[in-house]
Amino acid sequence: MGIRGPGLWQSMIRFGVLGTARVVPNGILAPAKETPGVEVVGVASRTPQKAEEFAARHGIPHGFGSYEALLESSDIDAVYIALPPALHYGWARRAIEAGKHVLCEKPLAENSHQAQELALCARRHNRVLVEAMHIRYLDRLRRQRELVVGGELGRLLRIESCLRTPYMRMAKDDFRLTFELGGGAALDLGCYAVSCLRYVAGEEPEVLSVRHKCSSPQIDRWMRAMLRFPSGAEGVVEFGFRGFYAPRVGLVATCENGWVKWDGEGLALARNGNVIHESFPKQSTFQLQLEAFAKSVRGEVSNAPPPEDAVLTARVLDAMYEKAELPSRGASHKL
Repeated sequence: MGIRGPGLWQSMIRFGVLGTARVVPNGILAPAKETPGVEVVGVASRTPQKAEEFAARHGIPHGFGSYEALLESSDIDAVYIALPPALHYGWARRAIEAGKHVLCEKPLAENSHQAQELALCARRHNRVLVEAMHIRYLDRLRRQRELVVGGELGRLLRIESCLRTPYMRMAKDDFRLTFELGGGAALDLGCYAVSCLRYVAGEEPEVLSVRHKCSSPQIDRWMRAMLRFPSGAEGVVEFGFRGFYAPRVGLVATCENGWVKWDGEGLALARNGNVIHESFPKQSTFQLQLEAFAKSVRGEVSNAPPPEDAVLTARVLDAMYEKAELPSRGASHKL
């Protein structure tokens, strides 16, 4: 038997996976093998053959020929959604209404309205809903927030979050380049950059202006936004997956008495004129994410962000699209 509700652990959390995307092996299969009390027992695809082939290749007991069939199974307690962003809202909602807990790949939904509806749906049905924003489990990110929000470096003056990967290879039919599937750099990479910026700053920003470039009329490939926080601090968020610029990943927070920034795998911290470096043990953020999700399902104390956190990130992305005068994603709900 498996879990039937938060706080009621009878033995094992049995996961079903919706989709066979490249993120699945790292996002759920590998961490499940290292996480006690969790197992992946089924995978669903749009055809029985694809599901069965994927299941056989990865040692998953059952392959389901449709997403509906997996959700109808009483042998599934929780669902990991690894589908294009345009499909997140519909299938997450169906999973919750079918009594499943949901770990949904980022972004939780195409826009803040959909994300809010999912959060309310999960509360109403007493199901755990977590956006799979694995970067939020980095020790250095937690430490950076501790330094900034805790006031150790004085008042925050400026924070910049950047995630540029200009050399990403994509096929012409890649969902990231398809408007109808929730394509664009904002939903693919921007959600990471915005989520981390909000977390470290400890405040919700206002979008003042946006510069952007597109791969096609509806698909943003690069964005840079100027932000302002209620405290008066300035913010910058930048992301892109194609363009003529150097790769860059990380956050820099400048405060009255120093600064702290990502440095290799750790942090560089300047305080009173002295610069020190802090290192952190290597850990799988995907495993930390799954462990936190499992604790939430069991009703234990967990550091998994609530779905409302994903709503706040989505609001910033919505505002960026509006400032850029680009069409918003998710005008209609798709299954």
